[in-house]
Order: sequence, then structure tokens, then C-alpha cells
Amino acid sequence: MTSPRKGPLQDLTIIDCTRALAGPFGAGLLADLGANVIKIEPPLGDGYRNIPPFLPDYASPLSEEVGATDFGAPFASVNRNKRSVCLDLKKDSHKEIFLKLCDKADAIIENMRAGVMERLGLGFETISDRNKRIVYACVRGFGDPRTGESPYAHWPSLDAAAQSFGGLVYANDGLVTPAIADIFPGTLAAFGLVSAIHESKTSGKGQFLDVSMYDAMLAFQKSAVAQYSFTGKPNPSGLQRAMTLYPFDLFPTKDGQVSIAVGQPHHWDLLCAAMDRGDMINDDRSATNNARLKNVEWVEEQICAWTSQLTRTEIMAKLDGSLPAGPVQNMSDIFQDEHVAARGMLDTCSPGGDNPNISLAASPIKFSRSKTTLYQSPPRLGEHNKEVLSEFGIDLPEDF
Repeated sequence: MTSPRKGPLQDLTIIDCTRALAGPFGAGLLADLGANVIKIEPPLGDGYRNIPPFLPDYASPLSEEVGATDFGAPFASVNRNKRSVCLDLKKDSHKEIFLKLCDKADAIIENMRAGVMERLGLGFETISDRNKRIVYACVRGFGDPRTGESPYAHWPSLDAAAQSFGGLVYANDGLVTPAIADIFPGTLAAFGLVSAIHESKTSGKGQFLDVSMYDAMLAFQKSAVAQYSFTGKPNPSGLQRAMTLYPFDLFPTKDGQVSIAVGQPHHWDLLCAAMDRGDMINDDRSATNNARLKNVEWVEEQICAWTSQLTRTEIMAKLDGSLPAGPVQNMSDIFQDEHVAARGMLDTCSPGGDNPNISLAASPIKFSRSKTTLYQSPPRLGEHNKEVLSEFGIDLPEDF
């Protein structure tokens, strides 16, 4: 599947040297917004290609199997709308191809450990010497020395490590899924990259920027940081239930759970009306938010007695949009949700071969004029070698 690129970033060309999840997620956001994202992969490809589940007609890039696709669902989710060029950056001829691609690009994004690109002779300084306007963005576990030294700069990092360092595991008494310490830094990197390109159009100069996964997790907890600064006491471990607002929690139903959040005083009155418990509006144990926080166990018991007798659908019907609430849905529920269809939040494409069509999450950023869409299926390894090099006017070397 290939169709014209659409979106507000159609004029940008991004060289994507990312792997796994954090970097590819950020580069994928740019691709979804229409940027020309060229994914540079080593001879064995991005290792994320080999993570299941797979389609029936699959060929692993690490084997001699024959198949129409060489990627699993995780790779597909963050690499659609990109084109793949396979380069061995240890070869001089392939390094030169890479540099020629960067010569005409607006930005490069990577998420390798600090020093890897420098050892290949392809660091920011080398690339910016040739293209003064290029923006070089990276996601690292603990940042890059160019923007601030860290005693952990040479350490590798994955989602679990960054969540642990940044306090999220403590706050939730466990890992948060999906991998928020990959997804949020990747999002910040995309935002920073576009911001730097915007600045370069005025200054005429590119620059280097990085997002530390640890830093991103700390920023993600702005409220907890402020609370500690105000009180000098860390929040207790585990889900931060009934600390500032109540109810603001999950409650059992006949067929699962539902979330109910009382953010304003009138929300409590509306909830009591839906429960047919007008007596709780003025009860000293529940009339105010402070009272509900002090008597949280009793308040929870009253709400659970109501929700447990009803289904999720029945509760949502009784609340009728009067206050923030939502059924706890699994992916099967979401695929059938009218909102998802109305907002066009599932894009469908054909991965090729004897595989069925696949659905991928669409861009949640909606524009009135600059429409976005899925225009390029997740690429096979090196699928666009000749196409991209031809567009850039680069001759194929003998060892390519």
C-alpha cells in the first residue's frame, strides 16, 4: 500500500536511525503528520521486527524463510508511513550514502547509546559540518553529554529502568503499561525536533537536542515533584487513590469495572442523583470533598453497592454524560466503540502476500485542513533502497 503523503509536515525530510520503541514512536508521529521519514536500518534490520505476534505469511530478517512480511505487530505499530533503507554504516561507501541523505534532510533522529554514532564517524558535528541547518535529535536513557553530563550517561536503558529511576514504578507499585517511558520521551523528541526546525528557519542554523528517558519520567510527574517540594514528604507507594479528590477511582460492575471521577462539587450532586442517594448530598460524611476523603471507605462502600448491581452500559446510561466516567474497556470493546469509528481512529492497510488486512491506530492529532492518513504500509527491510537513493540522486555503489 502506497498513496500520496498527507499532513502539515509534508515539506520535511527526516532521517530516522531509531530502533525498538522510544525513537521509532517519535519518528512515527512525524511520519503520521506527513513528513518524509526514511528509516535507516542495519543489515539485520531493527531488532523490533522480530517481536511477535506475526502475520501468517511472515519471513524473519534473521532467517532464510520466505514470506511477504518481515515484521511483527509491535514494529508495524510505530513504523507505518515510513520507508526503509538498509545500510551497513561500518562500510565507508554506505557511510557516504548516509551523509548524502543527511545533506538534503531537515533533521535526523536516533536513540542509540551516547557515543555510538560518534564512533561510526557520523555524530552531530560531522553531519552539521555538511548541512548547517540540520536538526539532530536523540532519545537516550540518561541524556547526552552535549546538553548535560550524567554519571549514568554510558548506561543502557529500557522502559522498565527509566520508569524505576523516574519514580513511576514507586508511584504505581509496579510498571505502567504500555511502555510509557518509551512513548513519552519519543513524543517529546518529536515535539523538540519540530520546534528546533521552526527556529532554524529564522536563524539559519541547526542544533542538537536530546530527551533523557529518566528526565522525561521526572517531568511526567510534575504534580508529585511539586507536592514533595511543598511538603518535604514523598507520596506513599502505590496508586495515589483518595489523596486529592474522591471519588476518583474504579468501581466494580456486573461485567467489569467503571471509572467515576468527581472533579467539581456539582458532580457529586449529579452522582448521588444517578444513584438515587439524595441523602448523601448533605450527609456530613460525604457532603464535601474533604469529608469524602476522610470517610473514603464508607463512601466507597456506598458507591460500590450501586455499581455492582449494574452493567457498565447501564451505569453509563444512568450517568448520561453528566460527570466524567468511563467503562473499563479491552481492545475488543474499543474496536466496536462508535467513537473510534466516528473519529477515524483505526487505519487499515494491506501488508502484502497472503496476509489479511491489518488495522493500526490512526493519528489522534486531527486538523481541519491538513488531513492525515495511513499512506505507507509498514516497510519490509530495505524495501525502498533504490527508490529513495534515486530520489536523492545517489548512485548505487557496487557493494550495495
